[in-house]
Amino acid sequence: MPQHDIRTAAQSREAGLAKISALSWRAGAAAVAVAGLLTVALGQHSSARAVPPEHRTQGSIVIPAQPPGQATGTGQVTSGAS
Repeated sequence: MPQHDIRTAAQSREAGLAKISALSWRAGAAAVAVAGLLTVALGQHSSARAVPPEHRTQGSIVIPAQPPGQATGTGQVTSGAS
């Protein structure tokens, strides 16, 4: 293979790698930006608030302030136990 073909091929390879590298950095930056936007947009829904009494209707879900405590006694049942 002539020497000028090897130099041209190497230069073309380097130019192609530079384009791919720039494209991948841009794609990564765009992914970070989209992830940030989704976090801001959807993050506001994560704060669960209790429904005020005047807005409660039949079947509305009320989130308790604390989880229920452990039951007392020996009558705790495991599913499938006899």
